[in-house]
Amino acid sequence: MDMLILTTAVSKTEGDRMTSSVWLQRDEDFQPGVELFRSERFFSLWSYSATHSQLLLRADRLPGSDSRLPTTVEVLFTPITAVRMQDGYNGLLIRCATDEEAASIEREITIYRPEEARVLILESEGVSGHVVTLAAAWREGVLSHLLPSLFNTVSPYYPVWPTKPLAGVGGEVDIASPQEVAEAFLAGLPEGVRRERRGSVYLLTAVTETNGRRSRHNVGVFLTEADAEEAMRLVEPHVQRCWVEPLSTVL
Repeated sequence: MDMLILTTAVSKTEGDRMTSSVWLQRDEDFQPGVELFRSERFFSLWSYSATHSQLLLRADRLPGSDSRLPTTVEVLFTPITAVRMQDGYNGLLIRCATDEEAASIEREITIYRPEEARVLILESEGVSGHVVTLAAAWREGVLSHLLPSLFNTVSPYYPVWPTKPLAGVGGEVDIASPQEVAEAFLAGLPEGVRRERRGSVYLLTAVTETNGRRSRHNVGVFLTEADAEEAMRLVEPHVQRCWVEPLSTVL
């Protein structure tokens, strides 16, 4: 195994994709000095959302490898009030700070910090950082290429296809610069881009039912029929019914 979770994992299923999910937010979940999570994977800083101050780390490879593993592991901290971390970790250990460590870090925080916020230590290759947060979570699963994150999937309460790793304002870190957008527009698509995606799109529509009332939602528009059908498979468990229909585009 490439990963060891030292707290009790709660297995769950979303379609056939999710293998485990852990959410920690109670006082008893955070005992001083206790190790919470350990993995040998390479973790990168993947996303930050100003909404609820969410911070996401992702790992789908081992250090030094270009080959993706069958599953993706994501770690979420929310909401955060202070953070000191690297943009990547060759292996990651997360533990609760000791009372002495927490007191030292809290003295450096000059903004308001909720009393219930916990100080978590991030360690990798002899280097340590920290996150001050109210909750920590991680998930492991087979992440569809259509979904931006294991933490931002289709909800039956808001059936709109997610486009960012985290919901809310600024839910991504890697955003193309204006220069990159201009170059793509002027020079055209790079070699290898699937040209057959142009000319038609596929609309995924769903019907939900709440308190006996049915509502129809346009969940998302996809560039290929295969993508739309994959999205439909992921949406089906959460709605009354859904379907895909092709739409012609004017280029």
